[in-house]
Amino acid sequence: MAELPLDPLDESLLYDPAADPWAGWVQARQRQRLHLPDYREAAVLAALSLEAVPRVLLTIRSAELPTHQGQVAFAGGKLEAGETPVQAALREAQEEVGLAPEAVTVLGELDDVFTPLGFHVTPVLARFALPDRFRLSGEVDRVLLCSLDELRASAAPPTLKTMPNGREYPMYEYLPQGVRVWGMTARILHDLLDAGVD
Repeated sequence: MAELPLDPLDESLLYDPAADPWAGWVQARQRQRLHLPDYREAAVLAALSLEAVPRVLLTIRSAELPTHQGQVAFAGGKLEAGETPVQAALREAQEEVGLAPEAVTVLGELDDVFTPLGFHVTPVLARFALPDRFRLSGEVDRVLLCSLDELRASAAPPTLKTMPNGREYPMYEYLPQGVRVWGMTARILHDLLDAGVD
């Protein structure tokens, strides 16, 4: 299992979720819930580090995977029998990058999204304490940590895509650190960047 060492970082040891503006934002908003009984349920962990300037935890998928090789994604995957989205997101983050559940504070759930491959995805918003090192599974080539300002600065102009139902949806794209973030991951990042919370 690959390991990614980190330099020592200034993290808050006295984190108070009640005082976190991200917690206030996610709990105050009316989130969009989708009813898609024919879709497979999945969850991802949209995690922000506990740093003075929070960074989003993203992964770059292994080139050896059968699908989505080399793409940027949140840690996440399909729900197992009896799991909630929160449980699935925490499990997947531990499996993929070694992020211990006790290092994560869940704040709430973001708007549901769906993928062309038939997944109904619940993004779980959380804060996390940076570990000494990430322990990467074979599914992950490397971890990408991006500040919100970095993502904003790298945003490409959105485009419109017409779906089979005839509706047009905006497509977002970001290019931080020389990598392309698009699709569902970019849609979730757009929601975070649009929140007005830093």
